[in-house]
Amino acid sequence: MKFGISAWSIKNPIPISVLFFALLVAGLAGYAALPIKLFPDVSFPIVQVAVTLAGAAPSEVETQVTREIEGAVSNIANVDHVSSTVSLGLSATTVEFAVGADPQKATDEVRSAIDSVRATLPLGIEEPVVRRFDIDSLPVLTYAVSAPSMSDVELSRFIDDTVTRQVIGAKGVAKVARVGGVTREINVTLDPARVEALGLTAPQVNNALRGFSTDIGGGVAQVGGNQQTVRVLNAAQSVESLRQLVIPTGDGRTVRLADLAEVGSGGAERTDLALLDGVPVVGFQVMKTNAASDVAVERSTIAAVAKLAGQNSGIVFTRIISSAENTRQSFQATVHTLIEGMFLAALVVLVFLRDWRATAIAAVAMPISLVPTFAVMSLLGFSLNMITLLALTLVIGILVDDAIVEIENIQKRIHAGETPFQAAFKGSDAIGLAVTATTLSIVVVFLPVSFLGGYVGQFFYEFGITVAVAVLSSLVVARMLTPLMCAYFLAPQSQIRAPKPFHGWYRQSLDWALDHRWISLSIGVAAFVGSLFLAGLLSTGFAPPSDNGIVQISMEAAPGATLDDIQAATNRLTRELRKRKDVQTVFGTLATGATGASTVTVLLRADREVTTQAFQADIRPLLLSIPDVRLSFGPGGQGGSTLVQVLLSSEDGSALDQAAQSLALQMRSLPELANVHEVTPRPGIELVIRLKQAEAARLGVTPESVATIARVATIGDIDANSAKFNAGTERLTVRVRLDNAARGDLGVIGALRVPTSSGTTVPLSAVAEVGFQAGAARIERYDRERRAMVEAELVGVSLGQAMSRIKDLPVLKSLPPGVRNPAYGQSESQLELFNSFALALAAGIGMIYAVLVLLFRSFFKPLTILTALPLSLAGAFLGLLVGGAELGLPAMIGLLMLMGLAAKNSILLVEFAIEAERDGVSQHEALVMACRERARPIVMTTFAMAAGMLPTALGIGEGSEFRVPMALAVIGGLISSTLLSLVLVPVVYEFVEDAELWLTPKLRRFITHNHVEPEPGLDRPSP
Repeated sequence: MKFGISAWSIKNPIPISVLFFALLVAGLAGYAALPIKLFPDVSFPIVQVAVTLAGAAPSEVETQVTREIEGAVSNIANVDHVSSTVSLGLSATTVEFAVGADPQKATDEVRSAIDSVRATLPLGIEEPVVRRFDIDSLPVLTYAVSAPSMSDVELSRFIDDTVTRQVIGAKGVAKVARVGGVTREINVTLDPARVEALGLTAPQVNNALRGFSTDIGGGVAQVGGNQQTVRVLNAAQSVESLRQLVIPTGDGRTVRLADLAEVGSGGAERTDLALLDGVPVVGFQVMKTNAASDVAVERSTIAAVAKLAGQNSGIVFTRIISSAENTRQSFQATVHTLIEGMFLAALVVLVFLRDWRATAIAAVAMPISLVPTFAVMSLLGFSLNMITLLALTLVIGILVDDAIVEIENIQKRIHAGETPFQAAFKGSDAIGLAVTATTLSIVVVFLPVSFLGGYVGQFFYEFGITVAVAVLSSLVVARMLTPLMCAYFLAPQSQIRAPKPFHGWYRQSLDWALDHRWISLSIGVAAFVGSLFLAGLLSTGFAPPSDNGIVQISMEAAPGATLDDIQAATNRLTRELRKRKDVQTVFGTLATGATGASTVTVLLRADREVTTQAFQADIRPLLLSIPDVRLSFGPGGQGGSTLVQVLLSSEDGSALDQAAQSLALQMRSLPELANVHEVTPRPGIELVIRLKQAEAARLGVTPESVATIARVATIGDIDANSAKFNAGTERLTVRVRLDNAARGDLGVIGALRVPTSSGTTVPLSAVAEVGFQAGAARIERYDRERRAMVEAELVGVSLGQAMSRIKDLPVLKSLPPGVRNPAYGQSESQLELFNSFALALAAGIGMIYAVLVLLFRSFFKPLTILTALPLSLAGAFLGLLVGGAELGLPAMIGLLMLMGLAAKNSILLVEFAIEAERDGVSQHEALVMACRERARPIVMTTFAMAAGMLPTALGIGEGSEFRVPMALAVIGGLISSTLLSLVLVPVVYEFVEDAELWLTPKLRRFITHNHVEPEPGLDRPSP
């Protein structure tokens, strides 16, 4: 089959030059337009539903809210999982849809389902909040702000107003969220004695304020022939006028608000706190828009904050965490790796060809192949992220592969006496079929990766397309530009070089293998079986943890702990951490109640002497020594995790608790695990009000009225039911409640007035008993069942090894009836990863075979090429073992690449042998000729690809932990595949061709029409 494209390119250098100049310009323009991000643009069909029932205990929220919400959303089509977290006054439900579902449609369906059960939910809830989860909602930057001259309220207002307005105007910023601080409110602190003396209740005072301190529209009037708006004005204009506000008591009398309460402007009750190195601060986080570049948002935010700092000299802004910094460093490290890989690949070409002109052509081919890829990425809306950068790192050695094969074949003809023009004209088309077949074999391996299912597939759509485009770009360069440059740039030879005789250890090994076919085949089978044995020795995981210098520590306080208790424990931890020389900053975000968990973020110095994982192992005893709190390491950020999580679920709460306790106990016996603990918090103490049913019924006191009295008196009413106060540009909530001392006095709570059906009030103690009992502090649910989580830290093992040991525990082998152990977290992702990549691998191999069948027009010869694929596994697994890497996501990517690369070597041999046989050469001689002619380009391309990935394998630069296993697998597999395929592929070729010659006549008798056509390749120039 003749490929005239190379000959046409040589004859038409000007159009080709213009074409590649345009491609370079388009690529550079695309590169400049590509945003730099941490993750690719992914759309997860996940919807979150939050419902607030102020003051309600978790058990009541679960029964009255969460179960209703779960029941409604579970009936929606394509729902995979429904998980809920129930805490004090809050139900948070996450609905996960099957990948591929339209996120906006999923959000609309969830909202409709919530509306359908709205009437069954308690009247006291705030409006349910339904929102779609967006991975770009994660903060890009976190700042801490301190101002000695400002109070917390003033500093919080400064951030909410001035900082937010300034930063939100920066390009690419979507949201600014305050961390810590307090919101300004008007506090109306009731005097229990005065309220009781007047026979009032806290809700009555709150409702009176809401009804009297307000401005209301009164319609439209026409006076004097003109139209006027009617307004009813009674809102307090100042805090003092609010104090003097007269409200009715309900018995025809009135009372001034100041006579029964202290009224003042201040902050809301603090439920969270931010600490920087133990000092209270107020922070803010910056979130970006979906399309914005992480690095660009960081740059614009830093500029906006610098401007703010210049305008406000008494305020200090401290940048704490920047995910964009790691993204930028990873990007820069990848660029350096690409440049170093190109240099090393060019050096390999120089060593083998010993011609600076040929080396220059090969060196130019790499960037010219790479740059146009950026144009396609930009057109498709891709970004420079951790996945596409991984793809570019992976293909760097391949970009020069096709050019090397072309250059080597052309140079060989020049040494034989042809002019560079003649050699390029004939040699490029002679090798064209092999070059095209090898490139397409890689393309069809990676295209299925773009269509992987599940959440892994969402990330790898851009990966597969980027690899395919880059490799196809290298094919275009090799078939058009490389022959052109060879024709006009290579120097002719002054004297003809005779071909070197084919002898030595390789010829001896080849002859022995061909003479002992069965033994050789047995060696190949043994190598494959040995590779499977090596695979069994590998540890498995999802993704390696990242050494990004950030340690996340989760903190869980005892049920009922106050913010002061949590702050004291955090300060103890901070003091101990600050004593370590590798620690730069300790930033804590503390929370109580339903507002969220407490975390401590430790930032390590850039010049630290240990890795992030080694630091974690070093401080593990410290975490266990801090009293009154449970400390554990949080997620590993952008890299993987050092945690293992085991989930149990059941409707039987007692059986679930017993199974979780047994599991935690048995997991503590495993030396591979440390800090084993149940994530579900211990039961807390609840203040319980039990109605005296007979007395309550006689007086007409309902549980709802008692709950309202207690809620408003202790925490105040919800915002929607509270009065509002206009303070300039702010609209403040007026919070009515008892003071802290009264709320801690059972006598005061028992003396709260409760309205009766006759219009009078009685003390709460007259119709109810007040006492204490144990109750759940937080309830976790999974797929409409209660769940319990046991978490542990990995000690020198991978996630796969730890899960294997955990699965062998007796408690998991004989769980109580009704208790399940579903896959969850990284273990679920790992299972999905292996299943998805197994399908992608099978599809890739099948497509390689299909492409080769079409190119070689034979069903048998491609089988020879496929036999090289398993030969690469031994080296890949051995490389992972020697490098101490685990079989996870990056290693699986490397194995995929190996399938295409191993096929390339075999294609070069088989294609030559087929053409030689068609020219009348015997089978044995054709194989010997193929090995003689194609051994050097095979070895050259192998060394060039290995050299191109060597900087990646050395683990240099930010984010290298993710790339190293991939490089180890590729380099090891290339070496073993090359060594074995150069000897074993000819052996398999003989077996396959003998089988073809034996089987073809037997099948031919079933054919009713013998269509004869010229054999392809007879008119091709001889190799």
